[in-house]
Amino acid sequence: MARRLLLQLAVIHLTSFVAGLVAFAVTDRLDGTVAAALGGTLAASFAATAALTLAFLMSLWHVEASARLVVSGDLKQRVAGEGPLARSFNEMVAVLGERLEGAAQERNRLMAVLNSSIDAVLAVDSEGRITFANAAAEALFERSHGELVGDPFGWVVPEEQAIEALRSSREAGEARSVISERPNHQFLQVVTTPIAGGGEWAALAVFHDVTDVKRTEQVRRDFVANVSHELRTPLAAIKSLIESLESGALDEPATAKDFLERANHEVDRLVRLVEELMELSRIESGEVPMASEPLDLAEVIAAAVERLRRQARSLGVELSWLGAPDLPAVLGDAERLERVLVNLLLNALKFTPSGGSVRVLAAAQEGAVAVSVSDTGAGISAEELPRVFERFYKVDRARGSAGTGLGLAIVKHTVEAHGGRVSVESAGSGGSTFTFTIPAAVAAGAK
Repeated sequence: MARRLLLQLAVIHLTSFVAGLVAFAVTDRLDGTVAAALGGTLAASFAATAALTLAFLMSLWHVEASARLVVSGDLKQRVAGEGPLARSFNEMVAVLGERLEGAAQERNRLMAVLNSSIDAVLAVDSEGRITFANAAAEALFERSHGELVGDPFGWVVPEEQAIEALRSSREAGEARSVISERPNHQFLQVVTTPIAGGGEWAALAVFHDVTDVKRTEQVRRDFVANVSHELRTPLAAIKSLIESLESGALDEPATAKDFLERANHEVDRLVRLVEELMELSRIESGEVPMASEPLDLAEVIAAAVERLRRQARSLGVELSWLGAPDLPAVLGDAERLERVLVNLLLNALKFTPSGGSVRVLAAAQEGAVAVSVSDTGAGISAEELPRVFERFYKVDRARGSAGTGLGLAIVKHTVEAHGGRVSVESAGSGGSTFTFTIPAAVAAGAK
């Protein structure tokens, strides 16, 4: 550009020079005074034109050099001088720098928001190829940003419903929402939306993990089914006994007495079920007042073991508790913690065959006291371990038992109300071990 302008100005300058020579030749025919005056004027005009041309060319040269540096990213470039061209160039570069800085800040804020989201986000172009992936998407799909960008969406999410939803958003401009199931029973809600004016971003796919929601729905359905079953069984038995008494069994004293004892047993079962349900509900809602007093957990364990020693003996199961004199004190409710131990011991005794053993151990553990109840029963399968503390859930070995299925749920919520945790371990055979921890009084007080 500068060379082209230089050539044009050279032509103009040469034309002016030629015009000057012609004018000088004409002065030969004029008298001396007029010729001298005219020649001086032409010389001055030529000199001024040459000076202005040189200054303009130098200014253009600096502007071109600075413009090249600006294009390469150096927005601090400025052209020296007070002329209109220098001022316009400097103002243009200053405005460009401010706008680029503002755009960079907006982009950084957008990236920070997207990367702070717990939901995975993928942006795709008009051909369905991934153009952006946030940090949550990298974690979800276990691939880096560089590995995700450029791949077709279908390679990363090989789910027909999700692919079709994204296609609808990209081509028809429709927002869609579908549920996608991934390995290990993980459920994702995939929400796809079109992006208007997003440049290479044609559509956005957001992945929200709804696994817990699905699990909660399943637990609720199981809860309703289990409550119905637990209520229907004793009610059906009572109704059958009453019908039998009405049909003539009432006239047979021995039979009537047996039926009444059975009915009374079923009523007790119903009462126990309702009481445990109410107890669990109160614990979960925090309505049950929990005492918070320093106590010796070893004494609580000893009391629970003594309550069940005769029952263990009658079942032919050895129940052992060796004691732990050096346990730190804990803050808690002695009565409710004893109930926790009784529930765990009853559970262990119920599923330990004659000749087996149930052992209770306790030990200090990082600012808490850990208590474990181990049995030599049939054990629990790995698939059922995560659900044993759910309300009404019964493992296969307990399907035929007369329990309500609420004991372990009460254990869990009572321990958690004390600030502790409960867990279970089982190899599937050779017994199970239930362990709960209660914060030590010093650690709890420090909090």
